Amino acid sequence: MPVNVLIIRALLNLYSFYGTEFTVECPTGSGRQMNLFEVAHEIAGRLAATFLRDANGRRPVYGGTAKFQQDPHWRDLILFYEYFHGDNGAGLGASHQTGWTGTVAALLDLFGRVEAKDIELERDQIAAAMLARR
Repeated sequence: MPVNVLIIRALLNLYSFYGTEFTVECPTGSGRQMNLFEVAHEIAGRLAATFLRDANGRRPVYGGTAKFQQDPHWRDLILFYEYFHGDNGAGLGASHQTGWTGTVAALLDLFGRVEAKDIELERDQIAAAMLARR
């Protein structure tokens, strides 16, 4: 989780410099080109998918724990685990600490409020200010 959040931050910083013109293949081998904002959004979406319900109404973070998957009193209480199972996303370890895992909420908020054009506008304003100083 922490490395992914740092990568997202770096991608957004690089997008603010390179803009929409610079694209990379994402996911690798797909033949689909994305700019760095779109790649950051894709990674954030994959992290969030661990906590969001899938098409069957199940949250990967709860793995096979029926109480958290089905019980109406527990199924909407999201736990932020310390570690995650690499194959199925089930939460492992301490469930009472948010730490880096809690940044998923911030990523959902960020990509819910900020669009690529907002970052491009900021880049253009910075460039204009630099030119004005000359």
